[in-house]
Amino acid sequence: MDHVPNLDEKLSFFRSCSAAELPGLVFSVLPVHQLPGSYLESLSAEDSAVCLRACMICWAITEGTMVPREMQLRTVVADYHGQDTLISAGTGSGKTLPIALCIHLDNPSDHRINLTVSPLKRLQVTQESDFNKRFHIPTLVINDDTSTENAFWNVNRVF
Repeated sequence: MDHVPNLDEKLSFFRSCSAAELPGLVFSVLPVHQLPGSYLESLSAEDSAVCLRACMICWAITEGTMVPREMQLRTVVADYHGQDTLISAGTGSGKTLPIALCIHLDNPSDHRINLTVSPLKRLQVTQESDFNKRFHIPTLVINDDTSTENAFWNVNRVF
């Protein structure tokens, strides 16, 4: 039996595969009808590769349950170009996914710590759960309820 790649191996492959390989890979694996086709067709080759890479990473980290929507891919492309982005959308609309995709698109050895600011404690708890369990990104909430004891920080060191 051939080796079945684990998530880290899949992500590494998706980060490093050539732009020429991406369309064939995406269209053979993802449900094409869920992709924002007209948006993807409007992009430059470079931006299209970023989006297709993000789609494959999304598919992998969510175990085949999610494909990014246009709003989420627009955010990923803006981040790729170093632009600031503000998403104003309702609860449950998918604002957290682009953060996770941008983190996974980067080589983790280059960026060991990412900081996400969430203004509400309930949102912090939800995002911590999503990042840890759903998106496979080690996450720790730090706010005024966080222990100041050395024992806590020695155990929960994230770097």
